[in-house]
Amino acid sequence: MTTPLAALVFPDIEEMVIHQILDVLSYEAATVRPEGDAFTEALPFVQVTRIGGTRVTSTSDGRRLHDDARISLDVYAASRVEATDAMARVRAAVEQMQGTSQNGGYVLRTWEETGPAVRPEEPNSNVTRLGCTAGLRVRPA
Repeated sequence: MTTPLAALVFPDIEEMVIHQILDVLSYEAATVRPEGDAFTEALPFVQVTRIGGTRVTSTSDGRRLHDDARISLDVYAASRVEATDAMARVRAAVEQMQGTSQNGGYVLRTWEETGPAVRPEEPNSNVTRLGCTAGLRVRPA
């Protein structure tokens, strides 16, 4: 029997992470950085970008399908201290997603692929950017 297409539609994992950050931390978060003064006013700002991952369409033990997403998290802040504090909170918020449902998806598992590191920002910028990479295993809710 062919699985209906609707069963293969997965939630937008970027949106799931953004909603978690907005709900838990009240930081500004989006997939695209604001421009001009709006960017400065939004600090600390978290940019959430899906950078890959794979969808598992079958498992040997017959479990439901899931999507293993790789997410890049970039924290922009006015200082290194503020960026470090914000990144610690963002990492914790993403980790807390395990076992929760949101935006049409259920998070089976979270993990960290690369820990926080300074990601160079534009020259002459007064903004510090820290980034890390997280993984989320998600299935439709």
